[in-house]
Amino acid sequence: MVAESPKRARPGRPTAVDQTALLEAATRLADDRGLESVTFRALADVLGVSAMAVHRASGGIDALRHRLIAVVVDEAIDDIVWPAGEWRATVETFARGLRDLLLRHPLVLEAHSRAALDTPAADDVAHRVVAALREAGLDAESAAYGYAAVHDFVTGHVAIRLGRGELELIDIAPERRAASVFDSFHDVDRRFVIGLDLLLDGLAASAERRARA
Repeated sequence: MVAESPKRARPGRPTAVDQTALLEAATRLADDRGLESVTFRALADVLGVSAMAVHRASGGIDALRHRLIAVVVDEAIDDIVWPAGEWRATVETFARGLRDLLLRHPLVLEAHSRAALDTPAADDVAHRVVAALREAGLDAESAAYGYAAVHDFVTGHVAIRLGRGELELIDIAPERRAASVFDSFHDVDRRFVIGLDLLLDGLAASAERRARA
């Protein structure tokens, strides 16, 4: 618990914290510096309030971190325009939406590496994608693991991209680059698009084999 003595309190600071401002500040901190940077003191400095005011408004740091993740994820899901009637388009929409969310908010990738995203909207998306794969002809187990394969491809792609940064090529020695299988293929967007296409082709082939059997 945070206890702020009269000596530590800063005169003139507001005693109430706007919830929207609190979540926005927490999101910026987490995206820029990681979830562990979201502390009472850091938020107090950003918002110009006391640490105790942040504590009262947040309900605790763990609760605040959980809430900001849920808000960011649910807002992104609300913005998705799902296609109708074609399983592959549904899975592609999911993959691209997840990639864009993780690139825009690295805090979600950090949280997701520790635990599943615990929001009803995220669960609904997973079930939607699995249902699309079932419509393609996969059985229940293959559809669930097919969803997992697409999900893991996207999160792995983004983790590497964020970890190496957009200027990765500048730091590669010419002789090392020449030795790489990616010597002529360093376009990260193409890497995503072609990799996703190959993965979806594999899922389609699996569904066709099952239909023939």
